Amino acid sequence: MICLLDLGTSKISSILIKNETDTPEVIAFSSVETSGIKRGSIINISSTAKAILAGINQIESQSNEKIKELHIGLSGEEISSTNSIGQVKISDREVTIRDIEKALNMSKTMNVPNDKTLLYAVPSEYLIDGQNGIVDPLGMNGVKLEARTHLIHFSKNTKENILKCIQLASNSLSVTNLYYNQLGAAEVVLSQEQKKLGVCLIDIGAGTTDISVYKNNSILFSKVLPYAGDYVTESIALSLDISSREAEQIKKKYGCALSDIATEDMLKINVSGSTQSISRKMLAGQIEHSFSKILRHCVSCLEENGLINHISGGFVLTGGSANLQGMVDLGERVTNTNFKIGLPENNLPEKSAKLLKPEFSALLGLVKFYALEQDKEFTFNQSKGIIARVLEWIRTEL
Repeated sequence: MICLLDLGTSKISSILIKNETDTPEVIAFSSVETSGIKRGSIINISSTAKAILAGINQIESQSNEKIKELHIGLSGEEISSTNSIGQVKISDREVTIRDIEKALNMSKTMNVPNDKTLLYAVPSEYLIDGQNGIVDPLGMNGVKLEARTHLIHFSKNTKENILKCIQLASNSLSVTNLYYNQLGAAEVVLSQEQKKLGVCLIDIGAGTTDISVYKNNSILFSKVLPYAGDYVTESIALSLDISSREAEQIKKKYGCALSDIATEDMLKINVSGSTQSISRKMLAGQIEHSFSKILRHCVSCLEENGLINHISGGFVLTGGSANLQGMVDLGERVTNTNFKIGLPENNLPEKSAKLLKPEFSALLGLVKFYALEQDKEFTFNQSKGIIARVLEWIRTEL
């Protein structure tokens, strides 16, 4: 049994799976609201620990299993990334597994700020004597081997705070792995064809927006932006002079991301014990303005990093905000290109179909991520074909 947690800004989602076959079986699931996390960063250890414990208690109650080990997915402002190169001299002019390991480890030591800890080093391609685009260099001849990797790192303080939350939740719990949610989400939302052609994945959660760019089946870029669904909610709250909780309820119940398709109906809403009337079109206009700003920031990130011409496959949107009516049309207007909603791949049993929604892409991505890592560990000691099958991710130690 494997228990995975997604530490989100608005909720902490947990899932327990049995991974004994090619198709993981979902044994239990929970989703608990939390106020201890803001924009992906822990701001209240006690509150976060209570939410984690509540979720674990639900998992244990549903499954009659005692949870001891956790695999945790995270996002947040503290996560950053950079590209790196590690190069080594090829021993005996033929690339060995040890040469590849040396090049990858060399790349992992570069470009990591002192206040950060490395979470993942994702190989993008290998070069031999300047020849690029090599996926599996094992057994190839040459003098110099280079490994180009995408490094993902996060604050050392964030890591320590997560471990404190788990310890406070229960002394019997321990953290086995930490994952970056966006990498997992890409595995269950994007197709290999999209990754090869070039695509930008946008995951708009409550507190942060994660973006990543794939090309030739490799990740080129990733970034976490500090504005997302809560930013839209706050704009509604300020406009109507209501609480954030009331604004969130209105957004989910009546919201639309495009004023052009909203009706002229007047909505009667209860606000702090009194009734207000608001125009549905006016509400949609407010939401459209806020989401347009978020999407323009995403496009600007790609333009600033010279990546806008690398995404022939357009944009794919996932996360809870993808459920809002009109998001596809708005996305196409802002990006002026192909824009789709990304749903998790449908490889779960029918009884777990309720999880096949954009808001659970990150959580289900953790399941896929874990399965891939197990395959990596199983095949790493094999003598043939390990690079093509295995070295998609090289994790750092917890």
